[in-house]
Formats: sequence, structure tokens, C-alpha cells
Amino acid sequence: MRILITGGLGFIGEHLERRLIRENHDVYIMDKNRVPRPKYYRGDIVDYINMKEIFKQVKPDVVFHLAAMVSRKECEETPVMAIATNVNGTLNVVNLCMEYNARLIYAGSSEEYGDAYNEQNNFTVDENTPFGTPTSYYSMTKRMSDEIIQYNAKYNTLIATTTRFCMLYGAESYSEYRSAITRFIYAAIDGDTIYAHADTERSWCYIDDAIDALILVLNRKQEESYEVFNIGMEEPITAVNLAKQISAILKTKSEIKVVQIEPTIIPIKRANFDKAKKILNWEAKKSLYDGLSKMISDIILKNF
Repeated sequence: MRILITGGLGFIGEHLERRLIRENHDVYIMDKNRVPRPKYYRGDIVDYINMKEIFKQVKPDVVFHLAAMVSRKECEETPVMAIATNVNGTLNVVNLCMEYNARLIYAGSSEEYGDAYNEQNNFTVDENTPFGTPTSYYSMTKRMSDEIIQYNAKYNTLIATTTRFCMLYGAESYSEYRSAITRFIYAAIDGDTIYAHADTERSWCYIDDAIDALILVLNRKQEESYEVFNIGMEEPITAVNLAKQISAILKTKSEIKVVQIEPTIIPIKRANFDKAKKILNWEAKKSLYDGLSKMISDIILKNF
């Protein structure tokens, strides 16, 4: 199967590519960086002409659409770029998927639900939960991307699946725009203060489990024009306790400082994964402790 991964150099993309190659798929990558390697196309999903040339060359059967501005903080800093990338870029990919008759698998986000995480819903959402008010530009643009996909699946010829990922983690390079787990680990390794948000709760899903879900979606015969699955792990932990667990694994002397959350951060996020369990026969397997231990080991091995 000929597969194109947009944003293929990113965190999810690099893990997905390795898995697809192991399963003997013909895999092509596109991303914005200049990288001299085979089956790689440099491009920007915002540039339709550029993307059309990539589709013309690859002629994909399936497109994993991972390219996006993925940081909530970065989207708040540059909302025009966030809308251009996450919304206009997705529209380009959708139109080209229809033109080339390629099935689309889209990396959605738990942030799409906005403030539907509330006390009335027990802070829990499933795939049928109506979207609440967007809580950030990231929330808004990921939702708009998904709605573009749903619209074209319903009224046009698109065949698509959205996987709404809920807090993925695994070894990655440090950036102030990365997840709390990544920032906590690098701070703990350096002995720096760990800044943890007060009164927040998340469940974290190890990257290998998420890739398993994507492979199951790929291999499944899709009967409906659009499907959506929440993908994540049911193991809630507060940010403070997460910082304590990372500190304990690393045996660090880092101080943990509790800070108040910003207005664009959803305090408590819980998701239901029954649909993925029932239809995909998928369930996250790696415990948070085992995942953190593996991630820490990989980061130290790679960087220190």
C-alpha cells in the first residue's frame, strides 16, 4: 500500500513511519524541513501547488494527516499561522485526497471538545459528546480541521477516520512548546525547578499504544464515510503527582513548584475509550510508570 504521511518528521510521524515500513508498506514522508533522504518530500500543507505536486508524485492510497501546529502555546502566540496551517492546510489535504481517491486518517485531538470537559459531564467526553466552546486557538483550529473532514465525508467523496489522541507521550527533544511530561523530565534531569499546574488532571497514553491504534484503523475495512475514535489511556494523574513520579524515577533533587493554570488550559480532561475497545479491539497497555521509565531511559541514552 502506498502511504503518505504529512508532518512525517514529527513525534507521531517518526514512530508511525518505522511501524509501517516494518509491515512492508510503501511509505512516503512530507514535512517542512530540508532532509536529504529517500521517499521524502519537502513541503508545506498551506501551499496547495506544492502539495498537489507531492500527491501527483506519490499517488497515495492512504494519507496519514499529522502535519499541524500542535502546541497550544504556539497557537496562542501566532493565531494567524495556526489557522493557516491547521485549517487551510487541512482543506488542501482533504481536496487532494478526494482528487486522488486516497483514504484519509487524521490525527485529531482531545482539545477539540473544548469546555465540554465540565462538572455536568463529570469532566468526561466520548465521541458523541457535543463540542463545547473552544478554549484556545489550538482547540478551535483542530476542531475546524475535523469539521472540514466530516463535511467532505458527508457531502463529497472523502473517506476518512479521525483519531482524537488524548495526551500522547514518548521520547522527544526538549522544547518549551512540548508536553508537560517532556518539560518535567528535562527539568528533572538538569536538576531545575519543575513547574506543575495546580488542580489539573490528565491521563497519558504511550506513543507505541497510539501507533497500534493507527495500524488497526489502517487495516480495518471502513464501512462508513467518516469514523472517529478517542485514543488514550485511562490512568488519571494530577500534574503535581506526575512531577513527583518523574522525580522519584530519576531520583532528582528538583524542586516542584505549583503554579496556577492559564485561561486556555482545560483543568480536568477525562475521555471514554469504549468505542475503540469495541470496534477496533484496541486498548492502551503500557502503564504510566512503565512508559515514563522507558521514555526517561530513551532520552538519557540519546542526549546524555
